[in-house]
Amino acid sequence: MNIKFDHISLSAKNPEKMRDFLVALLDVKVGTRAKLSFDGYFLFAGDKDVIHIFGQSQPGKHNATEASEQNIVHHISFFSDNYKDVMDRISSLDLHYSIKQASDSSKVQIFVRAPENLMIEIQAVPPK
Repeated sequence: MNIKFDHISLSAKNPEKMRDFLVALLDVKVGTRAKLSFDGYFLFAGDKDVIHIFGQSQPGKHNATEASEQNIVHHISFFSDNYKDVMDRISSLDLHYSIKQASDSSKVQIFVRAPENLMIEIQAVPPK
């Protein structure tokens, strides 16, 4: 199985301030964002979206992929070229997971929790 880093997703108290700071510091560019059900920004290094920023949810409005107390790092995302291997590893570790279809893509997003409540996303393309 080959994996690579995909992006970091930040849950910010002030998404615009975070966006402006990272654009200024890292010379990343605000780019086109997938159509999602919440507001936010995708920051690009070249043609790759490497930082996703969205606002922190209101207390009591959490879903299965959010912790009740959330640090600014929401999750770390990787891409795998082997969907079956990912699912086999999740099964062998007896991990709870959720899967979402990625917007405008054949990829799925597989979410699991690591120690200390860190969310890991692994993107992969399921077999047809």
